[in-house]
Amino acid sequence: MLPRSEFTELAHFLATTLPAVDAITLGRQRQVAIGTKQDGSEVTAADRAAERLLRRRIAARWPRDAILGEEFGGGMTMRGRSWLIDPIDGTASYVLGLGTFGTLLALVVDGEPVFGCIHLPAMQETTFAGRGCGCWLRRGPGRARRVRVAPPRRLGAANVGLTSFKASDLSRRKGPWRLSALLPAAGRIRQVGDCVQYALVCRGELDAAVDPKMNPWDIAPLVVCVQEAGGAVGDLAGRTTGLLQASSLVAASSAQLRRAICATVAAPRLSR
Repeated sequence: MLPRSEFTELAHFLATTLPAVDAITLGRQRQVAIGTKQDGSEVTAADRAAERLLRRRIAARWPRDAILGEEFGGGMTMRGRSWLIDPIDGTASYVLGLGTFGTLLALVVDGEPVFGCIHLPAMQETTFAGRGCGCWLRRGPGRARRVRVAPPRRLGAANVGLTSFKASDLSRRKGPWRLSALLPAAGRIRQVGDCVQYALVCRGELDAAVDPKMNPWDIAPLVVCVQEAGGAVGDLAGRTTGLLQASSLVAASSAQLRRAICATVAAPRLSR
């Protein structure tokens, strides 16, 4: 559980820090050169500049906390406090000039996420949550309101978000997950993209979201937000614990829907 006083302090930190991050990401979106990392994903100077700023602000306020970021690495301690940062989640959308990218930030204590933020600068929306404090949505300068996931639906009636086909049977390099089976099984598939789809799950506009390939800095903020909105999270193998070590993620409005998605994408067992 996160003390209410600390939740208020962290929310204030977001309100005073994210505008400076937005000045970097929005200000440079159509002006930066695009590079490629070793894993083939895009990276820009804006990614690096935004992470540097977040690191400086966190270190100034909490100098003893560990920091792990997508662009500059670092470490996450299993005892004590760690911050996980993804300065631009959805760089592929960012470099196309689209607004479907976000900044992800999470506080992890003793290996468990206790505070998370999904910030969508182009949409002027911030979804944030603290363990035991609920999930909240702030649009622009307005007051935050509490949000919750949609009522439970069966998979055949559910709206399911999907970012990519990585690590699946539909990718060029075949992976373990059968996304080809999920496409006809779901009521409707929406390729929303990256962290945006989890913000939509938190406020009940999507029933579920699936990512077949993830990293700890992607997962940590989403876990807190979805769970505090009343949803269920796990990896595609069905595990619901130790998610910061997972390589995939599924979030849903109910545990039943989460399990149905996992069962659908699981590779079939070979008959003996």
